Amino acid sequence: MTQYDRDKVWEFPCEICFKVMAIHREGIDMEVAEVVNRHAPSDYAPSSKLSRDGNYVSLSFTVTVENREQVDAMYKEVHTVEGVKMTL
Repeated sequence: MTQYDRDKVWEFPCEICFKVMAIHREGIDMEVAEVVNRHAPSDYAPSSKLSRDGNYVSLSFTVTVENREQVDAMYKEVHTVEGVKMTL
């Protein structure tokens, strides 16, 4: 696996696609959007896609970030939302 330095790959500020995979339940999109908004304030309307059986949902946000610490904090806090399984 190739290692890379995010600070050399990303030029801040930049726009990233922040993706979250979670167990599908009522309100999960708004809970995740609240966390994202705390770290990168904006008016988010995530795109979502249900899994074939409807058990999981994929949420995608286009987020403008200012630095690596902001990105790390957002990824870390979104994992505290009940049902979040993975982030990309």
